[in-house]
Amino acid sequence: MCSTSGAIGNNKKMIIPNQVPISPLTLSLISGIHELKGALRTASHMAPDRMLALRQVATLESVASGVRLGNVVLSDTEVRRVLARVYPTQHSKVDALSDESDVVHGELEQIEGMGTDMVANGQALPSAPRQALPQRSRAAEELVAEPLADYEVEELLLAHQGEADVLNSGEQQAAGYYDALNRVLALVPSGRLTEEDLSELHRVLLGHSTKDAWHAGKYKVSANNPMITHPESGMATVLQTSAPANVGDQIAALLAWLARERNEPTLHPLMTVAVFTASFLAIRPFQDGNSRMARLMSRLLLLQAGYSHVAYGSLEAVLENDKDNYIRALNRTLIGMDSGTPYWEPWLAFFLSSLAEQVRRLYSKLEREKQIFSALPKLSSAIVDLAREHGRVTMADAIKLTGSNRNTLKLHFRKLVHQGQLQRHGMGAGVWYQPR
Repeated sequence: MCSTSGAIGNNKKMIIPNQVPISPLTLSLISGIHELKGALRTASHMAPDRMLALRQVATLESVASGVRLGNVVLSDTEVRRVLARVYPTQHSKVDALSDESDVVHGELEQIEGMGTDMVANGQALPSAPRQALPQRSRAAEELVAEPLADYEVEELLLAHQGEADVLNSGEQQAAGYYDALNRVLALVPSGRLTEEDLSELHRVLLGHSTKDAWHAGKYKVSANNPMITHPESGMATVLQTSAPANVGDQIAALLAWLARERNEPTLHPLMTVAVFTASFLAIRPFQDGNSRMARLMSRLLLLQAGYSHVAYGSLEAVLENDKDNYIRALNRTLIGMDSGTPYWEPWLAFFLSSLAEQVRRLYSKLEREKQIFSALPKLSSAIVDLAREHGRVTMADAIKLTGSNRNTLKLHFRKLVHQGQLQRHGMGAGVWYQPR
């Protein structure tokens, strides 16, 4: 067992125990994650533009899955359209998410093959060296008086429609989650997490939500105890969370515990993230948006602990794919915390298993990318890049951006469709291609 220090507040259900048990399963999962990281390091020696494309896809997956976990009904394509609508001059903002891609790519190449000997001894493994990620500029790109591609026309139409329409609540959540992912990246270099950071992240997360404007960035003022399904009995149960009057003290104590764990670790960093996340949800400090905040903070803490690969694979997509078990495992631990006897194993096992699955998926993507692009001619690779960066590509786009002639490009488009790299839509002059 590993000991932690102290209680979170005076309420018995908000106690981080003196000891968090480390089971053989926990040890095995942590060791497996680091073995996968070693394999990932070998697979990640790819050109920055390849890594950039992977990261853009992962970001959109994270936004879409992140809001669908809250029962918002939006497809990945709809999320992309929402972002194009919110940022009409920046398909650009979606594509520019990785201005700091080279730095993170460098971190990814430095993914350490942490040995399992320290894990076996129950010691906390060191974090990978952190590098500062430059903050992204929000400046809009200037419009240029030149012919527009088909996808640009569509985005302009959506933008003008957005001037008259407002986003619905689900679309507001998607735009806010996207902005919050950017904010997470800006918080990584500090290596810390403060109450001010939490407040600002929550404010950004709810920044597009009109109904939530009154409480964005502020602790709750009324009870928000969720109704959950008891994982054992199957009966509806009210989960008692912190009273509004206790939130400030309990969050301050939780953040102090996190700082102590970082300075004098008693838990493996992955366990620290899992314990922090569950403890945050047991408090539920904000009136709304706590589950989204918990997932964002998991990402932030993982990045700050040196797990840079999480920016290239969507943990939210993994959680969505196993949503029932995600909710069941988390509820089992939260119910234990509510009773004053936390049962950490269900949540630790699920969280670590999800991280392992995230790394496995990313490794498979990297291997597939290497196989695909090593076999593709340079021009074909450029066409696939265009399709991925913009969500779609037309013949006019390809001519303009590659400088190649139409007949040559036709051959490449035809081959890419035949190989399953692109999917063709439309007919005649309206033909466009989407990445598969």
